Amino acid sequence: MNILFLKDLLPTARAGDVKNVKPGFARNFLIPQGVAVLATEEALQRATKLRAEAEDRRIQETKDWQVVADSLDEVELDIEVRTGPTGRLYGSITPTIIAEALEEKINKPMNRRFFNILEPIRVIGKFKILVKFVEQVSFNLNVNVLPDEESVKVIEEHKVEQEKLKKLEENEEKSEEKTSDNSDENLNKEENDQKNSSEMTEKEDNNSDN
Repeated sequence: MNILFLKDLLPTARAGDVKNVKPGFARNFLIPQGVAVLATEEALQRATKLRAEAEDRRIQETKDWQVVADSLDEVELDIEVRTGPTGRLYGSITPTIIAEALEEKINKPMNRRFFNILEPIRVIGKFKILVKFVEQVSFNLNVNVLPDEESVKVIEEHKVEQEKLKKLEENEEKSEEKTSDNSDENLNKEENDQKNSSEMTEKEDNNSDN
């Protein structure tokens, strides 16, 4: 079914575009919501004007979003999360989480579709997230994933336990080395004693023969 879009429906289409869509999508959503109409000859006469208006909006949107992107170029977005003792998240950072955090930071509505997470973020650390506001405006957003207050305590406790375990293992290794050294000394002593005993026996035998 060919329809004429009366309003922008990004990324599907802009006002003035004529596209072929599924009948159900047109009848159940686009037409009832006033987003589009059937592409009749009468409707198509409006297309040129609608496209011109849409292009003006696109140009202005690009300018507006470029200003936002430039303001965020050196900004670091901090996101606090709950983690386990090793800094691994209970879940992962999603585009929705980033959108909400950035929206709160700059007080401007954000769409989760702006944010492209190339690989799942499941640990704390620094990350660069590709952001694409509109077709011609994209940049890398610096995101710091930080443990929340409770998680910091858990991580610190884990570090302390790991240090204790490391020291215990080092002490055990030293003890084993000392035991090994003592064993070597005892073995050498036994060998020397046996050698001396053998030499004395041989000497006594020689004296007896004389």
